[in-house]
Amino acid sequence: MRRRPGFTLIELLVVIAIIGLLMSILMPSLGKARDAARQIKDGANLRSTLQGMVIWGNSHGDEYPRPSSLDRANQTINPGSLPSIVKDNTGNIFSIMIYHGYVTPEVLVSSGEINPRIMRDTQYEYQYPSRAVNPDGALWDPGFAGHPGETGSGTGLGRRDGGLNGGVSFAHCPPFGERASWWKSTLDSRQAVLGNRGPVYDGSPGAWRLVPGVAGQMSNRLRIFGGRQTWEGNVAFNDGRVVFLNDPASDQIPMTYRLNVNGSRTHADNVFVNENPNDGLPEGDQFVEFGSNAFLKVYGDVFYTGSGAAITPYDD
Repeated sequence: MRRRPGFTLIELLVVIAIIGLLMSILMPSLGKARDAARQIKDGANLRSTLQGMVIWGNSHGDEYPRPSSLDRANQTINPGSLPSIVKDNTGNIFSIMIYHGYVTPEVLVSSGEINPRIMRDTQYEYQYPSRAVNPDGALWDPGFAGHPGETGSGTGLGRRDGGLNGGVSFAHCPPFGERASWWKSTLDSRQAVLGNRGPVYDGSPGAWRLVPGVAGQMSNRLRIFGGRQTWEGNVAFNDGRVVFLNDPASDQIPMTYRLNVNGSRTHADNVFVNENPNDGLPEGDQFVEFGSNAFLKVYGDVFYTGSGAAITPYDD
């Protein structure tokens, strides 16, 4: 009988070893390519959102969506005895964008999102939203939640599914006080208005450090595009640029303080810190109405303290 040609065991082992070696070489490159693709897509989503805000501004005195200004007749939300500024939270701001067709729910969820509770809102009500005071006159769907756990208690209206899930990955500039001048189409290259959300820092300019716990050192937001102890992400500026930053205190956003801080007055502005213009120390979210530096947050309830507008931030 004629022997059939075939592979010997040694030949098969050699082939398997070569395939394993090639895989070990290619896998890191494939991982980097996948990460780069996610960053690019995320940047495109941010740019699309900012462009939608600019187009909205063209018909509203260059101002980006501000729920308290739009819903003066309280047809969507009636805050009762509370000031109308309670409407100006992340969920309502971006719900306006969706309701009027400037973005889709998909665009507001980052391609790098790692929180399973931040997802596309598949139940968005584009007409006659049931949670509005007057569905016929509503200007957005108030059932849309900006972040997980947002109940809408500050306005007396509940979010969809009790706020279990949220629909926005991106942090933004709060439209209050001195920062209200940033919440419009200014074409200013120094004004950061949207970006991947980030962790909480303390310290001082030039010496920022992550706070202990889940809001800082253990924050999931570090892993969206960064590492275990470093944040990286996309930030959109008012001139239309979207830049991938390797540090939240970027030298692309210089800030000069009135007093020397760590030997100098000029430092990089940390986009996740509400810095005091005198000494650069963190002011905290209770003083969000004050300050003219970059400050990006995702937040729910807005309330007034004795000093002005404050926010309840979402720190996942």
